[in-house]
Amino acid sequence: MNETSDLSTQSEQPEQTESRGTMLDVSGLTKIYPDGTLAVDGIDFTVDAGDFCVIIGPSGCGKSTTLHSLVGNLDVTSGTISLDGTDITDQPTHTRDIGLVFQDFQLFPHLTVAENIVYGLEQMGLDDQEKRRRTERLLEMMQLEELADRDPEELSAGQKQRVALARSLVLEPKLLLLDEPLGDMDYKLQKRMERELLRIHREFDTTFIYVTHDQTQAMRLADQIIVMNDGQVEQSGSVAEIYNSPNTAFVSAFVGDSNTFTGTLEKETTDSSVTINTELGSFTASPDNLHSPISEVIESEMSFLVRPQHLELSDEHENTLECAVQDVIWNPGSSTQVLLDVRRDDASKELRLKSWELSTVPEGDVRVSWKPEHTILLEQTSVVEGIDLEKDILGS
Repeated sequence: MNETSDLSTQSEQPEQTESRGTMLDVSGLTKIYPDGTLAVDGIDFTVDAGDFCVIIGPSGCGKSTTLHSLVGNLDVTSGTISLDGTDITDQPTHTRDIGLVFQDFQLFPHLTVAENIVYGLEQMGLDDQEKRRRTERLLEMMQLEELADRDPEELSAGQKQRVALARSLVLEPKLLLLDEPLGDMDYKLQKRMERELLRIHREFDTTFIYVTHDQTQAMRLADQIIVMNDGQVEQSGSVAEIYNSPNTAFVSAFVGDSNTFTGTLEKETTDSSVTINTELGSFTASPDNLHSPISEVIESEMSFLVRPQHLELSDEHENTLECAVQDVIWNPGSSTQVLLDVRRDDASKELRLKSWELSTVPEGDVRVSWKPEHTILLEQTSVVEGIDLEKDILGS
């Protein structure tokens, strides 16, 4: 999966518990295209009012189909979509009170910046004073006043993005959908526009749903993350829930780096932890991430993960492994990554350790350890049937 930046910092922040009610409620949403392709398969999720929700997943998982079904660009095969308590499943797009910003912005080339922004208001039949008030407000908030009379072709990518956002937000929609709007931007511009999106979201207090394949971007932006795979929802939850308590092995591998093992649950210990036996040894794990009672899964095969930042170069903790240092990736001002090779009899595995404190790394053989509570059990491989952990998720 994709290389990640430091995801643990945000994922370990206290979760926000205050909710202002549900803005979007999607139930049983299914989309089958005329050629028989099942793009979205009976998905359910809700989004709270004022949240920044990000839908992520690999290419072809149904993210964009879901987005365009919400706005009404696609007719759904079955299921319901409710916005702020009103069923909008069969409403035409222009009556849904939903804005949409595309990756290519789709600005009108023959209109100026100000004319692009006011265009939607012209269709609403507002009086001139209200149209002027809203347009001037958006020009100011988007820092576009000096560009008001320019044509789109004279703008940078970042400026075009702000105009596209302004054109949607000026309509004051209850929900704003963004379809990979930063996908074609370089890294520095993406980072700057991420900050802009967070500022705009905060100032306008509008509910956002943002689609991307970039899971590190999702972790930086989201209040809520929805992980999709093959037309289904693998998990929906806060950043902390998705990262620290993944429902499936697919989620654990797709969101953040992970060291993944597979073994057999052997027994429950006196402190309610469990022992899992692998070809590399036996390890102790917390059962907190299990969906089933421990008694029902003892003696079953199960995967578990350990995040790289939870491995330590020591034998201080209960779970230990003897490894050989293969490579060290120094990132000045950031974390140091250590690539390790662990071997036992005929079994071998590559591990990744991440630390913000290491100044030196010994050569040759070392011992690594981690706490039982950082051994995250993965009871389910995926919500999609027939997914193979090694082949389809880990790519090995």
